[in-house]
Amino acid sequence: MRTSWRYALLTIAWTAAAALVLIAPGNLVMRLAFGKYDDPALVRQALLAGAGLLLAVVTVRFSTRTAPRPPELRPDGTVGPPTWARVVTWAAAAVPVLGFSVPHLLWGLGVPFGVAAQAGTELAALGDSAVFWVMLVIGPLAGALLTLGLVSRWGRTVPGWVPLSGRRRVPRVLAVVPATLVGLLVGQYGAMMTTCLAFGITRTCAPGGDTQILDGSWGFAGTYPVFLLWGGFLLAAAVGYVHTTSAHAGR
Repeated sequence: MRTSWRYALLTIAWTAAAALVLIAPGNLVMRLAFGKYDDPALVRQALLAGAGLLLAVVTVRFSTRTAPRPPELRPDGTVGPPTWARVVTWAAAAVPVLGFSVPHLLWGLGVPFGVAAQAGTELAALGDSAVFWVMLVIGPLAGALLTLGLVSRWGRTVPGWVPLSGRRRVPRVLAVVPATLVGLLVGQYGAMMTTCLAFGITRTCAPGGDTQILDGSWGFAGTYPVFLLWGGFLLAAAVGYVHTTSAHAGR
């Protein structure tokens, strides 16, 4: 297959998969997580998300099988991740830290970064809660470290110093499933809220009509696109992990 046709097909397939997984289902994963099963559109949205994931799997297989040259081997015989996989994985680790942890760190310390005075006071008051620091500051940092495992050797082979399981191969499902679920959760939420910001906050996005926290608070509103970027990059990082491990198995 000609290289230009291959890249065109991959671009179309990945764009369609991203739209089906992140945009078409709405905020499907979060609604399922909170037990919102009474929506008649739920089945249709789940089928759309499933179709997107299936298309992504097929596209990975196509990309691996039609690669113009075999993957390069490291001196230890393993296959290193391609450049694009490294880029999206590092982006998936950096985006939540810079776009979410850092702003919440500043708000928890009382720095009104990008927020109105009243909103800054309310956010600073949350800094007295350990849950705030664990969930909104430390959590994304820990997630970023785990994300880097998708392009690291310890993400495919357990380090030798780990008791009992050292030097064993990491099951692919153990790396791919959590990354995919988190990517779907934050990505779908980010897509929905970014759309709401682009077209004006609606009652669909804020059922109670409580949108005052966004008044004059571009820093707070800016966290919504961060979720979309985070989810997109994390899903791409999971794809990169599957691509790399598939190439290794093929060798």
